[in-house]
Amino acid sequence: MQKKNTLAFAALMAIGLLGLTMSPSALAATVTTPATSSVSSDSYSGSSVSLPAIVVTETAAGDIPAGTLILGLPAGFIFDTASAANVSYAGTGLAGSANVLFPDNTHASVNVTASSTSTGSLTIGSSVPLKVKVSAGAPVAAPGNITLSAGTIISLTTTSSFGTLTQVPGAATKLSFSVQPPATVGVNTAFAASVSAQDQFGNVLTSDSGRAISITAIMATGTATPASLGGMTSVNTSSGISAFISLTYPQADTIKLQASSNSLPSIQSNAIAITTTSTSTPPLYLKNGMLVKVEGKDTVYMVVNGKLRPFYSAAIFHARGKKFQNILTLTQAQFAQVTVGSPIGKEKDQDENEGERDSSRIIIVLPAGSTTTTSSSLASLTNLPEGTIVKVSGNPTIYIVQGGQLKPFTSMAIFNAYKKDLNALKVISASELNTLTLGSPAAFPDGTLLKGSDSTIYVARGGQLYGIPNMQTLSKNGLSLKNLLKVKDQEIKDIHHAGTED
Repeated sequence: MQKKNTLAFAALMAIGLLGLTMSPSALAATVTTPATSSVSSDSYSGSSVSLPAIVVTETAAGDIPAGTLILGLPAGFIFDTASAANVSYAGTGLAGSANVLFPDNTHASVNVTASSTSTGSLTIGSSVPLKVKVSAGAPVAAPGNITLSAGTIISLTTTSSFGTLTQVPGAATKLSFSVQPPATVGVNTAFAASVSAQDQFGNVLTSDSGRAISITAIMATGTATPASLGGMTSVNTSSGISAFISLTYPQADTIKLQASSNSLPSIQSNAIAITTTSTSTPPLYLKNGMLVKVEGKDTVYMVVNGKLRPFYSAAIFHARGKKFQNILTLTQAQFAQVTVGSPIGKEKDQDENEGERDSSRIIIVLPAGSTTTTSSSLASLTNLPEGTIVKVSGNPTIYIVQGGQLKPFTSMAIFNAYKKDLNALKVISASELNTLTLGSPAAFPDGTLLKGSDSTIYVARGGQLYGIPNMQTLSKNGLSLKNLLKVKDQEIKDIHHAGTED
């Protein structure tokens, strides 16, 4: 009886072992070390890049059968065929060619002459590496995998990765104006330009951040000395680009921008005609609580509910916690557009208290020579359809595109009435702004119901307010209190009252 059990156990063991040996799932090789690498664009005309060794490890004997294996490169890369990488083998019985061969410059072959009888591995490039180059300096090729284009390795297919190659820009050799300044700009009108650090092929160095790039004004022709640029004229790169915004030039000239950075040659922009008139200068927005003074004058004013109110004394200025570095300087022409109120501090008043707290009230100071007449032409930027909300980079003012004009929102209440999503806000450059027509401030949309602190309800129509005398009038005009907006009393006061809704 014991002998039979022993024989049965031995038979089961044999079957079990045989099953383990024959199981397809046990036959599986893996790429334990891929040849993943970044390949510089400079390799196109310079030195090739050595790849890490490729190691394929067997899970079971025979995972790498005898035959020819051919590895293919992704598009945009070629082998340096002068570097015939060595091939080494580990594991009993596994053998083959000592070096790779190159059927062409995008394929490398290995001839395995015998499979293993115990688990082993195959290594390509352990002492003499595979070397690759990019097939073009620009444009940068998409990342891709080295794959098995022919031959058999158990469990690996033509989509299995033997390493990922990524083309990257070469060393910085030059600067370039990636965004040229506008051809025409008004005196003291904000404009923008961008400068990128590039390799010899014109690829932007997207990994380059913190490189200081400076710009100055030079005369487009002649030897006269130009005036100085206003704005931030030295900007560090971010992803290879320095964006210069809100640049200004103080006089009529024809200039160019000259960009420079340590160790890289300076470059010049296209010519810019600085003119004495500009119809696209943005208006100046003075919010409650802002401090201003007039050029050449010492008096400091605070914006309070649509007026500039001077401080009665320096002691009052400091007692309000104000700081001299926070003062905006107005030109005489800008100051002439603003109403001056009574001094602050001579006597305390409610108007001053409200002005300190409420930052939604805004004075709009239009640039000299500008108009707010309507235009029949649509916005010239095709990506700004009617109703788009935009802002200029570096400026908090939000505009809406209406009738081919950019109309600024002067309060959050008006913005909210349009039910716009701030996530849809499009940021444009100062140079793009210069292609558009500036309109009058946006008004509450027709049909908007408004209510202040009292019980009167108004409806907005054509930029004016009409009182609602009773619920019947509300219903007759298809209006609903569900859409009523409660706003500050000053919002109601700021809009012309045209009478009563019929």
